[in-house]
Amino acid sequence: MNKYLVAIVICVSTLTVLAQQPKVSNTQFNVEAIGGTLTVTVDRFRHSAEQLWLGYEVAALPQSHLSTCSNWSDTSQMDDGCCGEYRLEENNNYSMNRGERASSEQNIVVLLRLDHGQIVKIRPVMAGCRLDAGGVPFTWLTGVNPEESVTFLSGLATQSSASNSSRVADGALLSISYHATPEATRALSDIASSTAPMHLREQAAFWLGVQRGHEGFLALQALEKKTTETAFREKLPFDFSQNSDPGAEDELLRMAKFDAEPKVREQALFWLAQKAGKKATAALRDAIQDDPETDVKKKAVFALSQLPKDESVPQLIHVADTNSNPAVRKEAFFWLGQSHDPRALAYLEQVLRR
Repeated sequence: MNKYLVAIVICVSTLTVLAQQPKVSNTQFNVEAIGGTLTVTVDRFRHSAEQLWLGYEVAALPQSHLSTCSNWSDTSQMDDGCCGEYRLEENNNYSMNRGERASSEQNIVVLLRLDHGQIVKIRPVMAGCRLDAGGVPFTWLTGVNPEESVTFLSGLATQSSASNSSRVADGALLSISYHATPEATRALSDIASSTAPMHLREQAAFWLGVQRGHEGFLALQALEKKTTETAFREKLPFDFSQNSDPGAEDELLRMAKFDAEPKVREQALFWLAQKAGKKATAALRDAIQDDPETDVKKKAVFALSQLPKDESVPQLIHVADTNSNPAVRKEAFFWLGQSHDPRALAYLEQVLRR
């Protein structure tokens, strides 16, 4: 009986390992366990392989916003719940689409493309999909834990950004953002608050907002409080607007009212209008009336024009009719004209008859 149990355990273990391997076509496929750290293992392949895809699987956040793939082969023959083959050697075959998930998998596969010792692409895809390696050898790495993956990808992002390889850096940050470990939030926050190039920092903050939920919200709050660089802080309202935490609206409202930088207030007002509905209307009215900067007032008028017409048109008419600042009234008249709303056109005709 014990022999049968051992045989069953071995069989189940073997099937589990096989189930974790991706389905890869058009390739010479190998499986290897990492030796030492992930960084050491990848460096070994960088020195020994001219052309190679490396891949490994890690746990992903629930509700990750990665579409499973695009640029697919014919899907009519697929019976595994996936939508086709992900063609790795094509240039335009992954995207981030919020709310889409083509499978029930909670893992991602991180793919690294090596070319004569250099990592030239990093692509995350949902686990469970078929991959077409385009004739390039493919090695599947086992034994990679999420924390080690985040450390490796973080180093790769900063190194690649310093060498002007933004494509690799962007792929590394995107991949980090899906990892189901708090270390991913810390890594993105560290990069966003570092002295790295602006593009890298902005991308790290963006993924904190889009992917990291409450942890990302707290990280963005910390960034907003300690960062004094206006060019970077101008981008933070957009990042808050992408965050799912309920506190993000209140943070945008606070920035719109009280931030010392006019450019930051402008951006906060605009993205508040996109996110917060009626709460935004009151903030926009206050800014139009009370903000000391005309440019901020004008931005608030524009943001007001982006609200649903039943909300925006009466408010714009009120601004055009009552505001004491001629530049602000002119802005309101302009956006009323652009609305093509019958109420706006009737008001403008009335003004012309005066």
